[in-house]
Amino acid sequence: MGQASVDAAPLTAEVTRIYGETRIETAIRISQEGWNEANTVILARYDDFPDSLVSVPLSKRYDAPILLTASKGLDEGVLAEIKRLGAQHVILLGGTGVMGNPITKALEKEELTWERIGGADRYETAALVAERLGGNGQVILTSGENFPDALAIGPYAGITETPLLLTKAKGLPEVTRQKLVDLGAYQLNQETEAVTKTTVVGGEKAISPEAVAGLTGMTRIAGDNRYETAAKAFWFTQEEFGSDFASETQRTFLVTGENFPDALVTGALAVKQNAYLFMAYQEDLPAVTYSALGNAATAQAQLLVTIIGGESVLSERVKGIVEGSIQPPYLLAGLTVVVDPGHGGKDPGASGPGGSHEKNSTLSVGLYLADLLRQAGAKVVMTRTGDTSPAGANYTELKDLQARVTIANQIPADLYVSIHNDAFSNPEAGGVTTYISAENPKAEEGRKLASAVQQELIKQVALQDRKVKTANFYVIKNTTMPAILVELGFISNPVEEKLINDPEFQRKSALGIYRGILVHRGY
Repeated sequence: MGQASVDAAPLTAEVTRIYGETRIETAIRISQEGWNEANTVILARYDDFPDSLVSVPLSKRYDAPILLTASKGLDEGVLAEIKRLGAQHVILLGGTGVMGNPITKALEKEELTWERIGGADRYETAALVAERLGGNGQVILTSGENFPDALAIGPYAGITETPLLLTKAKGLPEVTRQKLVDLGAYQLNQETEAVTKTTVVGGEKAISPEAVAGLTGMTRIAGDNRYETAAKAFWFTQEEFGSDFASETQRTFLVTGENFPDALVTGALAVKQNAYLFMAYQEDLPAVTYSALGNAATAQAQLLVTIIGGESVLSERVKGIVEGSIQPPYLLAGLTVVVDPGHGGKDPGASGPGGSHEKNSTLSVGLYLADLLRQAGAKVVMTRTGDTSPAGANYTELKDLQARVTIANQIPADLYVSIHNDAFSNPEAGGVTTYISAENPKAEEGRKLASAVQQELIKQVALQDRKVKTANFYVIKNTTMPAILVELGFISNPVEEKLINDPEFQRKSALGIYRGILVHRGY
């Protein structure tokens, strides 16, 4: 049948890129994307993350883009961008060892005012930024020893202008502890009460239980890796703001999880546009990111994803997965699905007024569906791959049906999908139906699967929605896993008979079933 991978993924987003030849140029492009003018800009080192980790809330406070430069001097492109914005004031993040005299002299030469927010180390710099922001009833604590967790929570921190403090893995630096006390987020003794909501971002290896002892009202956001933590930051944001967050722009940014500069400067743009921020590998989209993007897409008419960086940063493969033209192989890994094209061999199934037979169209849809499922990592077992009966030469209707059930039960499969076309004496009857059996031992789970498949089928084939129905068809009654039987149009209807035998309709039918399985699996 060939590969049925066109528009296979459920994201199907519109994808664009923003990038420059260098990190500094990419930051300039992001500034140009988000700001026509700005009175203030924030300037950070392009090659040193610690002081800049906490800058996104500061960007929101001053409506300021974050630009990057080297320590040896002010990049000419950055200076040109400051002039384009009409900015008069520059905030330098970091001490003189990070942002030194060559930079300040260049700013003064252009008659720009500047100030420095920089402490003796990254922890004091974070405390100074927090002091500038003031209290808002909550505080975020994340690792100062690596960049991903702070950048993942950056958009939420920015939108809420929440102070973002840094810690070491094994214990709080004194300057951080004191700022937590000032903000009311640290309990000094049993007589004092900490009233501030504290969100800790990172697992116990990044921030140990000892480091957070004394914090009250604490919530921890943590995944097994930086990509999962970023996805969990998305779920956290949705819970805090509601699922309609970002509905105005429908914008999502995808950045590399392997370096800090792109995520840092994009965080400021995400805040300005009420957008989400996710992380990806250079050559692949993590499964947890795919799932979170899929969830973001369900609330939007069309998800607009902007990849930050060129192909050497996030590859065309990543872009293809997000667009839906490339099938990620991990979606259904570990899942075994029995695909059962109805009838076959001596049993033609129902026949249409044009002379076509049900057994042929169901096989075509089944083969397309098997392709899609295998590309997504599922193990697929088909009850037939040609014009045969699984009962073999000893065909009877009952033996045929029992053979299909036996194949599924002996594996045992995780899901069973039987594919059919409907027929009726009235040639005007039409539409799509998905059946379950109330006597199947996994009937409740089968109903959930049927609902998802029916919904996705109607989106694809645009026939009458005859809903999910209950019937004790032999194959879905006697299988031991969630089982559905789909009736893909009425072959007795002359109009639908033509559709049923159209390869494009067959591909769309397979795609609808496939997407329903993905929805059922949580994608």
